[in-house]
Amino acid sequence: MNNIFINNDEQRLRAGWRLLIQFIFMFLLVGFGILSVQQIWTNPLRVYTTAPQFIGITLSVWLAAKLLDHRSFFDYGLNFNRQWTKDFLAGCLIAAIAISTVFAIQWSLGWVTITDFGWNVPSKTPFAVGIVSLFLSMLMVGFHEELFSRGYQLLNITEGITYPAIGLNTALIVAILLTSSLFGLLHIFNPNASIISTFNIMLAGVILAVPYILTGSLGLSVGLHFSWNFVMAGFLGFPVSGQTIEVTLLKTHQSGPEFWTGGAFGPEAGLLGLLGMAIMLGATLVYIKRTGYELSVATLFKNDKQPAVKSDEQSL
Repeated sequence: MNNIFINNDEQRLRAGWRLLIQFIFMFLLVGFGILSVQQIWTNPLRVYTTAPQFIGITLSVWLAAKLLDHRSFFDYGLNFNRQWTKDFLAGCLIAAIAISTVFAIQWSLGWVTITDFGWNVPSKTPFAVGIVSLFLSMLMVGFHEELFSRGYQLLNITEGITYPAIGLNTALIVAILLTSSLFGLLHIFNPNASIISTFNIMLAGVILAVPYILTGSLGLSVGLHFSWNFVMAGFLGFPVSGQTIEVTLLKTHQSGPEFWTGGAFGPEAGLLGLLGMAIMLGATLVYIKRTGYELSVATLFKNDKQPAVKSDEQSL
């Protein structure tokens, strides 16, 4: 008789229960962290509001790895070696080029104008402090959102639904659609969100999943996610996922048709944002191929349980 809670072959909870408990861990840890920070600091810097999410989500995945998945924390695409760093930096460059192309098109069409530079504009937060805070905040967001949505969820959902009758490729497609849909829905309550912005962010989730599936590493995905957000907001002055950033390198004025530009939500809600995502996807595939990776499913997803063998130095 099948046990609905325990996978007897793997001697651990079934994937659905693991995902649910990890989500509860995350909810409690992030909530406790935010309440604690609010009691201790009232600093408006973005890094102070992001840090509890980063710590809570990362800790929840670490706990789930040890208590539920029975694998190393590093098995979620976090093998921090030279190649991982190279992939991360490549992702940063690719995303910066993609979103800068979107900016250049809007600027050439007169849909965005540069009104000033950030260091010239009076602000409650000194320019250098605000930029560093935004940099650290976006770096944390890029890491913990990829660790949660791609690293943990995508791997576990794939494991949970990979049956002989379904096959690995079908399981991966379903897992990508589920995790990307949740990724988009998590942004639905952002300021100025719309059906279009939610759909586009779902597509972004698909694009961010591709390098993880092909490389078995989150290096590219984290780099793409972080750089897209930071360059878009910190350098180019666009809203990021509906949020207007006070301290930016360029102060800009947005006009033009919202259908193309995304309006108050930012490029992610417009057709030009989709162009930027397409550039990211194409350049990422070229990089993956030229770096020596195969354009096929990584070994990480091909094993039944998939706990990669790590050195003692990598184990937590």
